[in-house]
Amino acid sequence: MKKRKTVMLWVSVLALALVACGEVITPEPVTRTAVPSPTPTAVPSLATATPPLRPTPATATPTITPTPIVHVIQAGDTLGSIAATYGVSVQALRDANGIENPLLLQIGQELVIPTGNEGPAPPAGLLPTPTPLPFGVQGVGFYETPAGSLWCLGEVVNTTPYTLTNVEVRVTLFDAAGTPLVAGDSAAAADILLPAAQAPLNRAPFAVLFLSPPPDFASHNVALLRGEFAGSLAEGIIPLTVEEVSSAPSGPEFEITGAVRNPDPEQMAASVVVIVTTYDGDGRVTGFRQQTVDVGDGLLSGDAVSFRMLLTAHGTAPADLSVIAFGRVPAEE
Repeated sequence: MKKRKTVMLWVSVLALALVACGEVITPEPVTRTAVPSPTPTAVPSLATATPPLRPTPATATPTITPTPIVHVIQAGDTLGSIAATYGVSVQALRDANGIENPLLLQIGQELVIPTGNEGPAPPAGLLPTPTPLPFGVQGVGFYETPAGSLWCLGEVVNTTPYTLTNVEVRVTLFDAAGTPLVAGDSAAAADILLPAAQAPLNRAPFAVLFLSPPPDFASHNVALLRGEFAGSLAEGIIPLTVEEVSSAPSGPEFEITGAVRNPDPEQMAASVVVIVTTYDGDGRVTGFRQQTVDVGDGLLSGDAVSFRMLLTAHGTAPADLSVIAFGRVPAEE
């Protein structure tokens, strides 16, 4: 049996300016100073330190049981854009409003925006599970939402000579004295990260949502909790070529279209996943989306399939975007 290939392909569309249209409320990007990690988490050539946030009013306090926020659906709204605006998941939005079919939303319909709390930060001195090899983190940005929640977005970078999987990060917020206040965990969007030598195919975005961030946090730290050798799992991945990528504003979101082609001369891709990541002018991640593309019975060698996705980016219009596409070989029976 022939060994399957283990490569993913990343296509960057550089310096792509997007112009937003319509009256859309978008969260303003905010940044804080990073606390040095107990393990190596920085790529030397990529700056990760960010200036501090504007001071939070002294009267602001965490809300234990927040009053639900109501959103009135406007023309062009989607569940995805509403969820991103308020910093909640689409599923939480559906559950809170009993939405079975998102296509039946009506202009003027009121949606209750759910809110909640994260767990407390780990006790001081408790370190996360160490990663087997060093990683890097870049493009970290913080984005407040109208609901008072806070998104932390960034990218994990594989700085090792190995193909890795099951990559997870922990973002911890600290007060001015360096005491941890709250923490949240997240997995990298891509199943597998290629070795450092194959940059930029060695990175993938992540997102951590703090539903009730402490108002007095002064800094943050991103630590890598987990990263495993992919081993034979990597043999199920097929590299896909991304072609004809274009983007344009679409109401409160951005529409990204293109095509992915299977260049493998022998293997069919039983499923296809595309990940789009957007960046601001300073290289901070402003949004990303992972989408499974319908390939019917599979994407044969040399064949291509088109994709289209809508993505909500935080802050101003993205200055750049990148696309990752990969397929999986059929499972053995």
